[in-house]
Amino acid sequence: MAKRRANGEGTITKLPSGNYRLRMVFDVDGIERRESFTATSPTACRQAAKAWQASDDKVAIEKVKTVKQWAVHWLEVYKKDKVAYKSYQNYKLYVDKHIVPAIGDLKLTDVRPAHIEKLHGEKTSLSASARKHIHLALKGLFETAVENNLCQSSPMSRVKAPAVGNSEPEIFVANEVKEILAAVDDHKYGLYIKMLLYTGLRMGELLALQWGDIDLDNDLVKISRAIAKSEDGWAVKNTKTNRVRYVAIPEQLKEDLTQRPKDGIFILCNPDGSHLTPHQFERRYKKFFEQNDLTYRSPHKCRHTFATFLLKGNADLRSIQAMLGHSKISTTEIYTHIDTDDIKRNVTKLNY
Repeated sequence: MAKRRANGEGTITKLPSGNYRLRMVFDVDGIERRESFTATSPTACRQAAKAWQASDDKVAIEKVKTVKQWAVHWLEVYKKDKVAYKSYQNYKLYVDKHIVPAIGDLKLTDVRPAHIEKLHGEKTSLSASARKHIHLALKGLFETAVENNLCQSSPMSRVKAPAVGNSEPEIFVANEVKEILAAVDDHKYGLYIKMLLYTGLRMGELLALQWGDIDLDNDLVKISRAIAKSEDGWAVKNTKTNRVRYVAIPEQLKEDLTQRPKDGIFILCNPDGSHLTPHQFERRYKKFFEQNDLTYRSPHKCRHTFATFLLKGNADLRSIQAMLGHSKISTTEIYTHIDTDDIKRNVTKLNY
């Protein structure tokens, strides 16, 4: 429950995680700004608020000069509540830990392509995904700075995204899939893995799946929600693309769903009927592999496996795109990787 303080002191709320969040309204050069500070105690929240007040992060938009000052507004105006909470947290991480330390003190008008190239060159040890998203964050940051007349042109217009290569998706190979499916019916959490392998759902989508989404008469599953991170913890939200899509229920899964007890509105749920969190799911998922002495791969690898084997079975790319809920066909095309097993089989056909 939120605890209201005296006027100007903000509101403190205890979050489900056990942390506390302080929400305050500040007057910054005549402009009202709402800020929130999360910490392990109310005192720590207030200390964070005081530190923010003492910093230059509160510069009004029309007085912004440096990259750091604009980055604060860019996150607040263009990312917060505009993208998924987890995505916002990732953008904030890229800004706070990579962009600001490198070029934060430079004036927006002074940043050159060489500064960006140097920044990219110092991040080669990071994952391909992190490097890609740092570039996207820089691009968004400077493009919006131009839109707001804070600088005349973006240095990003002359900088190419770092070359990170295209890694093939990791999947469960054929013999691993057979071993998994041989064990699912005899394990308490076997249905968790079976549903991932036979639907290709993202983990968050599976956790948000409700009995009302299952149409056993027409053998269809409707996907319209997902469990996603929010400022207050895990919550049911729209899917990643904000679109409703349908996936067919194969015969191998239909009997399981028909016989499964309905203990709540969610298909996979806690004893009290509430949805599982991703952490709960991952622990149970991992336990299945450990107890059956099977090769472990993360839940998302089931999705990769689903798509890859559909392609191997000659399903068309557009249908797979629709089932996976990809907004772009290029995302689905990562599954058209070369099958090394086929290469080894076909080399025997060489007849010199």
